[in-house]
Amino acid sequence: MKHPLKCPNCSDYRYIEYQGVRFKDHEAKKGIIVKIPFFVCKTCGKKDSILPRERFLSFRDEILPSIHDGEFFDMPLKYVFSKLDSEKRFKKFDHLNFQYDSRDYYIIPGLYREWDEGYLTPVFFDKDLLLYYNGHPDYTVKFTSFSSCNIYYKGESMFDWGFGINRYGKLFKWLGDLDRDFKDDDMKPHLKRFQASNLPSDHEIVSKFYLSQNPFSPSDAFQSSDNETKLFSLKNEFNKEIIEKMEVELTKVNIEQLAEYYKPPILEEREQIFSAYLSLNKYFIENLQEQSLREILLKCGLKKDNLQKNGMKLGSLKLFTLFIEHGLNKENANKIVAPLFVLNDLRQLHGHLSDASFEKTYNSCKERLEIPLSSTDLGVFKALVTRLILLYQSLIDKKYD
Repeated sequence: MKHPLKCPNCSDYRYIEYQGVRFKDHEAKKGIIVKIPFFVCKTCGKKDSILPRERFLSFRDEILPSIHDGEFFDMPLKYVFSKLDSEKRFKKFDHLNFQYDSRDYYIIPGLYREWDEGYLTPVFFDKDLLLYYNGHPDYTVKFTSFSSCNIYYKGESMFDWGFGINRYGKLFKWLGDLDRDFKDDDMKPHLKRFQASNLPSDHEIVSKFYLSQNPFSPSDAFQSSDNETKLFSLKNEFNKEIIEKMEVELTKVNIEQLAEYYKPPILEEREQIFSAYLSLNKYFIENLQEQSLREILLKCGLKKDNLQKNGMKLGSLKLFTLFIEHGLNKENANKIVAPLFVLNDLRQLHGHLSDASFEKTYNSCKERLEIPLSSTDLGVFKALVTRLILLYQSLIDKKYD
């Protein structure tokens, strides 16, 4: 079954947006503007009303006699969901003091449950909420994908289901889960922190978190990671394959050990993001065993002269490129390893964020990643991680869809 939020034209996931529509009564010579929920595809531009036209006309006919021409209204909830008589709050959750939009529960596909009203209402938070926990020595924030995460206290997850991260960069959790999460007295201080970061709904919850918990197909249910978690796993799998095939360790330190200390970028903040490049460069480039690579390449028939340039030994990335070509017998080794060279360039930019030459090198990195020059810092980071994932998928024997 195709997910209802997928665009029928291009299959991208659509957004839910409330847009003003004018309804006129020509006899009364007046009209109203009503904010109506639409499915909007920002890829191809297709827009479809979520609600049937008769509900708008019913609202118009009821309210027109008592209003002035041009008045503006939000569509009342009783016209959004016909079983309701008035604006709705889920009173059993009022003690949490969170703001939310109850219309989300009735409009966003997959959330409505007759037997547990309001449980899956999304409640939104600013991502800066995570900064406190990520900077505290007893807590860590782990992203299982670019659109899902959880907070850990001394290695144990604080919440059973974690968070979703929508396409606007906001965190969200289900209202019912929040009720369970904050029942215990020792969680009350955390509840206050969450209340302070609570945001109005933007009606957007498309994420791996949402799709896996509200599946419309098997592919929705089984969401794989798409971020550094996936990257570390693939790198570890690649290392194991090389040990099994060649009986040699290509890295100085096990990637699983390094990943435990990794702090991902949380916000659209340049210093955070470029600090993450420093860590990734350390794990994936500086961690390469140059001596092991040289020994393998000599066994593959290369001469010592092939492993140096102008009398200087080749560095780890150049050696790794030769290893891909001669040790793994892969074609287009330079193209395969290109994302690691981009990572290395981004790492070198970390100390030159304010230099005049920064923009030129940064744009070169964007061009090599084949993304627009207007891409945000976080957009560049995601593009690089995606390319690195593809790199290691191409190197290991296991086949990926």
